[in-house]
Amino acid sequence: MKADSNKVLSSGMAEPQNVFEFAERVLMSTSLGDKLAHAPVALTLDPPKRGSFIAPSLPGRPDHLKPKSNDGKSPFPSADQIHNEEQRGILLHFFANHELLAVELMALALLKFPDAPDSFRKGILRTLQEEQNHTLWYLERMKDCGLNFGDYHLSPMIWSHISSMESPLDYVSRLSLTFEQANLDYAKHYSQVLARAGDHKTADLLSRIYRDEIAHVGYGLKWLRRWKQKAQSDWDAWHKQLHFPLSPIRAKGLAPFNEEGRRKAGMDEHFIASIRRYQASRGRSPDLYWFNPDVELAANDINWKAPQRLEKLAADLEFAFALAAPSSDDLMLLRNQPSDRHREALAHHNLTFPEVSPISELNHIRKNRKIRAEQPWGIPNPTLLSKNLGLELRGLLDDSISARICRNSEEIQAFIEESTHPNWLAKPLLSSAGRGLLKFTSDLIPSIKEDHLIEPWLNKEQEFSLLYQSNPSDQGGLRFLGICHQEVSHTGKWISSTSVPKPANGLPTEYSRLVANEVLPAAKKEVKNALSKLLESHNYHGPVCIDSFLHRTSEGLEWHQVSEVNARWSMGRLAHNLRLKLCPNRSLTLTTIPKDVPLNKSTIFLGDPTTAHTRIPIAIIQNS
Repeated sequence: MKADSNKVLSSGMAEPQNVFEFAERVLMSTSLGDKLAHAPVALTLDPPKRGSFIAPSLPGRPDHLKPKSNDGKSPFPSADQIHNEEQRGILLHFFANHELLAVELMALALLKFPDAPDSFRKGILRTLQEEQNHTLWYLERMKDCGLNFGDYHLSPMIWSHISSMESPLDYVSRLSLTFEQANLDYAKHYSQVLARAGDHKTADLLSRIYRDEIAHVGYGLKWLRRWKQKAQSDWDAWHKQLHFPLSPIRAKGLAPFNEEGRRKAGMDEHFIASIRRYQASRGRSPDLYWFNPDVELAANDINWKAPQRLEKLAADLEFAFALAAPSSDDLMLLRNQPSDRHREALAHHNLTFPEVSPISELNHIRKNRKIRAEQPWGIPNPTLLSKNLGLELRGLLDDSISARICRNSEEIQAFIEESTHPNWLAKPLLSSAGRGLLKFTSDLIPSIKEDHLIEPWLNKEQEFSLLYQSNPSDQGGLRFLGICHQEVSHTGKWISSTSVPKPANGLPTEYSRLVANEVLPAAKKEVKNALSKLLESHNYHGPVCIDSFLHRTSEGLEWHQVSEVNARWSMGRLAHNLRLKLCPNRSLTLTTIPKDVPLNKSTIFLGDPTTAHTRIPIAIIQNS
C-alpha cells in the first residue's frame, strides 16, 4: 500500500503499516497523541528493515515534555504527604514519566532487535500497549489533581540506563527485571497508602497496574531463563548482565520490599532473597572502602607485601569493617565475598553489606568507576600514622608524663637516667596492635636500630578510646563521638572494644566518677580543641581515636590523657558504629573468638564461621 493512501494521523504522520513504522512513530514523534496511540490491529510483524538502529540521545517529545537532568528536580512525595492533593499529583507525574519512558524504550527495542524471535517481539508489542494505557490513566488522574503533564521535572534517568542496550537479553535484564521489578514495590505500596488516604480511585488504578507489572516481570524472567547459560542461577545470570552504573539496587523501589509480587512473577526464593539483601548506591558516587590493617607497616615501604598470616587475619576481620563503616550507598572491597547463607543470618539482625567487589579489582575500579572518596582502614601516610602524632598532641596538652623518640640505646640511656620510673616501653613509630613492643627496665636497655617512642610503663587499670570524626570546617569540623572501653593484652594486642551509650556505664564507682567528672568534660573541650589544631596542621579528615587510660599511682587513680593518636579507623570506632546500628540505647562489645568455638545463639557472628581462617569477629549486645 502506498504511503499517500494510508490513513493520516492528527500529527500529519501516516498510519504505520508494520512494526518498524509503528515503533519509529512511538519513539520519534513529538506528538504525545501519536506516542500513546495503539498499534493498528493489522500491523505486519515482519520488519521491512534489517540491521542496526542507532538510538537517539533522547526520544522525540514536545518541548514541554523533554526530559532534563537535574533541572528543577522535584522531591518524591512521602507516604505522609499523599493526603495532599498536589502531592498526589506529583507522585502520579513521576509515575507517568516512567511509564512513557518505558513505552519509548520498548519501541527502541523493536527497532534495535528486528531479528529477535517473533514471540519475543509480540510480547514487547503487547507490553508496550499496556504501558501506553498506564500512561493515559496517570495523565487522567493527574488532571483530577489539578496538574498537567510537564508541570514538574521529567527525569531521563531510565532512558540513560537502558537506551544503550545491546541485545534482547540486555533489554529484559535492564527494563523488565530491573525497573519494572521496582514497580512491584511502588505500585503495591502506594495503592495501599492511597486507599488509606481515601483516594480509592487512584488506589484501584495502581492495583490494575500492579497486576500488569507482575506479568511484565514474568515476561522478562521467561526470556532470561531461555537465553542464560543452563548452569547459571536466575540471579547470577541477571546480575552478571547488568553493567555499571546500573545495578540490582534499581530493582528495589523506595518502598517496602514486595516478596509476594516477585513470587507471582515466577522468581525463585534465591533470586528474591538475593535482591532483598542487595545494597548499592542509588545515585551518588560511592565512597570506596577496604580493610588494610597492615597500613602502618606499609607506610614506609612502597614495595610492601603483607605476609600470608596478616592477609588471613585481615580476611577474618574485614567483615566487621564492612558491616560497621560504609553506608548502603558505598562500595566495599573484600578478600572473600559473603556467602548467601551468611547474608541471610546477618539479615535477621538487620545487618546488610553495601555493594561489594573483590579487593583484587581495586585498580580497575579506580580507573573505571566514579568514586567520591577512598576510605580504607588507614591511609599509608607515615606522618599521620607515626607515634610522633601522639607526642605532638601531648605537647599541645602539656602532658606531665614525659616521652621521647630515640634511635639507639645511648639516646634511651640519656633520656631515662633523669627519671625515677623503673619500667619502660619502646614502641616502633610505625606499628599497631602491640607489634614490635619492647618492655624493659632502666637496668637493661634494649638495642634498637630505628626510631622508637620511649615512655614509662604505667600500671594501667582501665583502657578506653576517645572517638572523634574530623570533617572540613564547612561540614562541622571535629566532632566528639563518645568513649569506648578497650581490653588489651599485656603485650598490647587488642582483645575487645565495648561501646556504651553513657561513657561511665559498667565501670567501678571509682573509675566511673573520674570518667564522668574529668575525662568526659576534657574530651569535649580541652582535648578536642588541641586535637582539632593538630589535625588541621596535618590537613587530615576522617576517623580519629585517642588511646587513653586510667592508671594507679601512689597518690591514687589518675588519667593519662594521650597514649596514642590513631588517625585512621579503629576497632573502638567499629564497635561504636555497630552499636548505633544495632542497639543505640544498650552497650555492645566487639571482639573475636576462635573459629572452632561452638556457636552461641545470643552472639552476632559478623564473620562467616564457614570461611574463617583462625578467628571470627562477633558482636555481643549487653542485656542492660
